[in-house]
Amino acid sequence: MKSWLLLFLLISSSISYGQNFKYESKDTLNGKPLNSITFSGYVNSIYNYDFIGYDSQYPALNIVSIPVGNVLKEPSTNFVVFQTRLRFKSEHQTKIGAVKVYVEGDFINSANAFRIRHALISINKWDFGQTWSNFADEDAWPNMTDYDGPPTGIWPRPTMIRYNAFKGDNSSLSFSMEGPSLDYMNHHAIDTIVTTAYQDIPDFTARYRYENKGFHFQLGGVLRSIKYKNTTDSSFSYKIGYGVSASTGIPVFANDRIHAQFTVGRGISRYLVGFEGYNWDAVPDGNGNIVLVPAIGGFLGYDHYWDKERKFSSTAVFGYINIKNDVLSTPGDFMTGYWGLVNFYYHPIESLDFALEYVAAQREDTFKETGVGARLQFLVQYSF
Repeated sequence: MKSWLLLFLLISSSISYGQNFKYESKDTLNGKPLNSITFSGYVNSIYNYDFIGYDSQYPALNIVSIPVGNVLKEPSTNFVVFQTRLRFKSEHQTKIGAVKVYVEGDFINSANAFRIRHALISINKWDFGQTWSNFADEDAWPNMTDYDGPPTGIWPRPTMIRYNAFKGDNSSLSFSMEGPSLDYMNHHAIDTIVTTAYQDIPDFTARYRYENKGFHFQLGGVLRSIKYKNTTDSSFSYKIGYGVSASTGIPVFANDRIHAQFTVGRGISRYLVGFEGYNWDAVPDGNGNIVLVPAIGGFLGYDHYWDKERKFSSTAVFGYINIKNDVLSTPGDFMTGYWGLVNFYYHPIESLDFALEYVAAQREDTFKETGVGARLQFLVQYSF
C-alpha cells in the first residue's frame, strides 16, 4: 500500500482533471505527451441481507453454493467494502509506438489485502498480461451491484498473449493464447486410474466484434486441450474442449439498453462466472478416460433510465444455466439453474451512486431436489 500512497501523492501534486488524477509530461513525441499517468478508482460499500445465510461473506449470490432439499435457513447480515478498486494507467510514446500499461486491483480475498485484477502491457497490436479473456465481452455486463452477475457470464481474467489483428471503424478481430487452468479432480469412487495432470497447452481464443452508434455484436470462440494422466503406466492423454459465445448490446429509446449473451460448449466451466474452481470441466468415465461436461445458457438484461438527466435508473436481468453430467450422480453434479435481479440506482451527482438491489436464484440437482437463494443489498459507491 505504501507504493500506492506514493503514487497518489505524486499524481495529486501534479495536474488533475475531472474525476481522475492525471499527470502529463511537458516533453512530447509526435504531438503527444512523452509520458502520461492516470490514477483512478472507487470506494464501494455494500450492505446485504441474505435470506438463506449460506454464503454471506461472498459478495455475490453464487448459484453453485445454493443448498438443495430441506436445509436450515439462517439469515444473515453482512457489510463489506472489499470491492473497492484502485486503477493505474500510463501511456509512453516511444520509437516503436505507444506503450500502454494498465493495473487494477481490489481487496476480495480472505485477508482483505490488495490483489491484482488486471496487469496489462499493450504495444501496438499486442497485449501481454492479465485481463478479461478474449472469449469474454465485458460490455455485455448489465448495470448491477452483484459481484458475479448471471451464472453464464464469461468474466475470467487469465494471463495471455493477444494479437489484435485489425480494428476498423466498426469491426475488429483478435486472437489470444491464454493460460490453461486445471479445473477437474480425481473421483476415486468412480475411477482410480485417471488423475489430474499439469496442463501444457494454452487455451486458444478468437473474437470478432462489430460496433455502430452504441450497438455492438460480438462472437467469440475458445479451444482447449485438457490433459489427464493414467496412473497405471504414467501415460498422458488429451481431450479437446470448445465453446462459442454470442453477445450484444442494443441501445433503445433515448438512454435504455438491452444486454444479451448466449454460450454453449464442453469443458468450459472454468470460463463461466461462479463455476471456476468447482472442477466441472471434466469427470472420469470409469474406463480410464475423462468426459468433458457440456454447458449451455445465457442471460438477458435491460437497463432503463427514468429521467432525462440519468439520475434514476433500474436494471432487470434473467439468466439460465444447464450443466449436464451423465457420469456422476451426486447432488450438485447436474444443475439446471435460474438467476435474476432487479435494482434501483440513484445518481445524485457525478461519481456518486446509491443502489438497492434484490437478487434471487434457484437450482436443481440430478435428483430433482431444488434450492433457492435470495439476497437484498444496498450500495454506496464514489468514483474518483
